[in-house]
Amino acid sequence: MKIALEWYLNPDHLPLLAAREAGVDLTLIAPDDHYDGFEALAAGDVTLVVNEPLHLVESRPLTLRAHGTFFSTEGGVLIRRTALDALKAGAAIRIASPVSGATTDALCRDILAAWLGRPLGEGQVTIESAGFAHVDNIAAGFDGAWLAFANVEGVDARLRGLDTVMVTTAEAGLPEFSALELIGRADAAQADLAAIAALRESLDRVIPQLIANPQAARTLWYRASTEPESATTDAIVADTLRRLVAPVRADAARWRPMWRYMADHGGDVVDASTYEAMF
Repeated sequence: MKIALEWYLNPDHLPLLAAREAGVDLTLIAPDDHYDGFEALAAGDVTLVVNEPLHLVESRPLTLRAHGTFFSTEGGVLIRRTALDALKAGAAIRIASPVSGATTDALCRDILAAWLGRPLGEGQVTIESAGFAHVDNIAAGFDGAWLAFANVEGVDARLRGLDTVMVTTAEAGLPEFSALELIGRADAAQADLAAIAALRESLDRVIPQLIANPQAARTLWYRASTEPESATTDAIVADTLRRLVAPVRADAARWRPMWRYMADHGGDVVDASTYEAMF
C-alpha cells in the first residue's frame, strides 16, 4: 500500500512506521507540495492520503472517504511575540505556510482576529507559500507560521529559544482540526478497502505499544528517519506519543463542527450530504 503524507516524514507518523515494522506492507511518500497526495489519490497512484481533516472537506472533483484519525494535537499560528504586538498596533505581518489558498488563509486570519478581539485591517496579514519548515521560516524572518503543531513546531521553537506563542484554534474559539486523518477514495476497490482495514487493525495494536514504551518509540523513529539523535527530537517524540489516537475509526461527529464552521464562513467545502457520506 502506498500512502501519501501531508509533509516531510516526522514523529506524527510513528504509528505508520510501527505498523510497517509489524508487517503491514507500506510505502510512505513525502510530497513536494501540500496537495500532492490528493493529486496522487485521484490518479490512482496511492491508496491513502494522510492529511489534516480540514483538507478532507474541501471541495474537489474526487469524492473522498474518511478512515479515521490516528493523531490529534493543538495547532494554530506559531507567531513571534513581537508580531503579536505589531498586530495590536495595526502593523502588517507575514505568515509562512506550506500552501496559500482562500479557505486555509481565511482560517489563519480568523484565528488571529479572534485573538485580537477585533477584525484585522485590510492587508494586515499576508500569508505566503514557503514550504514545510515552519520554525526555520520564522528563524529566517517570517513573523509566524501556519498551520503549526504544538508537538513539533511548538517544541522545536521553544528549545531553539525563539520568543514565540502558539495561538491555537481552541483559544480563538474555532473547532479543532489539527490532526491527521487517513483519507481514501469513496470508490476504492474492495482489495484496497481490505488493506485499509488491516492497516487500521495494526494501528490499533501498535499505538498503545508506542505510548507504553517511549524508548522503543524513539529507537524506531531514529531507525526509520536515519536522522541523528538529539534532545530536540527526543522531546518532540515524547510530546507526540501522548497525542496518538486509538482506536482509529471514522467519526463524522468529530469533524462536523469544523466542517460547519468552514461552510458558515464561506469556505469552499463539500455540502452536508457529501460530508456525511464520507464517514
